[in-house]
Amino acid sequence: MAKEGTPSSLPIIPFPHRAEVFSSWLARLAARYDLRADHLAVHAGYPLRGARELDCYLLNQADRALVDMTGLSHRSIKTMRCARPQARLWVRDHPVWCRQCVREDLLKGDEPWERRVWRTGATVFCEHHRRLLEEVCPRCNKIDKGCLFLSDKGRMQPLCAVKGDKISLWGRAPDDQLPWGLTADRTMLRCVKALSMDLSRSLVGQTLRAQWRGVSRERCLTTIVEELTLMILITINHLPKPQPPLCWMLEQPDWKASFRYTPAMLPVSLAASIIVLASVILSDHQFLEERIFWDPSGCQIACELLTPESYVMWLHPKVRSWGRQIVTAPFGL
Repeated sequence: MAKEGTPSSLPIIPFPHRAEVFSSWLARLAARYDLRADHLAVHAGYPLRGARELDCYLLNQADRALVDMTGLSHRSIKTMRCARPQARLWVRDHPVWCRQCVREDLLKGDEPWERRVWRTGATVFCEHHRRLLEEVCPRCNKIDKGCLFLSDKGRMQPLCAVKGDKISLWGRAPDDQLPWGLTADRTMLRCVKALSMDLSRSLVGQTLRAQWRGVSRERCLTTIVEELTLMILITINHLPKPQPPLCWMLEQPDWKASFRYTPAMLPVSLAASIIVLASVILSDHQFLEERIFWDPSGCQIACELLTPESYVMWLHPKVRSWGRQIVTAPFGL
């Protein structure tokens, strides 16, 4: 039963975890009644756009209906959102997870649930276990099939949507393989954690905790990382076909002009490498305790020191001057 708010009209209410994202809690609530989260969302008055879309959108009338149904406070439901609607392109369309976090959920007798930070492209490593997030089902080796977070017998279960059976998470996790010879050592993870935290704060309109190159009132941190992402994708000749969410497209006067590539649209390993590069070149790399090397040419013979200067020289000639403007910009205020 709910622990707060007014008496609910539903008899069984799973209380949301502190770091849980809205669609995850809604899926757990729907599972208690053998429903899908999308169906429960429509019953509460949300438009039929998919429960995961609701992680970015505040719909006050439907939220109030959900308050009456569950007894939770309006604030509890509101704080489960992970970004503002204008930041929708920074929100992943498919689930990612930390294997160790899900293991701990199961060991506690709980069910798998999704953290808010997992939904945003700003997060690529688990903050607690310092491991690269996973997106490939260990059972069917597929992405974006809904595996690991499926309803069965009134609860969410670690099931494979393709094979139809349970997923074992007790085996050895995949190695954290990053492109360009980058490694997730302690120094690198410290840089990434600082950038991921401030990107997440920027997505919800909060003040940044650190200073980053080029950040100003006119240019926010997310915009700069979007630019760096595009530079890298051009350099490696990897430009995914734009597939923005329909609800986001309908809200834009010109969606093609508003579209931006973000790490949320990329495989986790590639997104992680982009966040790693951005965390180093946008921060004051001179104060890193250890030197960070990388292998941008892929020759695996001699790695070079990762600095703003070496990053710029690696870029495609057509975007090199653009990259130089960013890495020589003053730190934000």
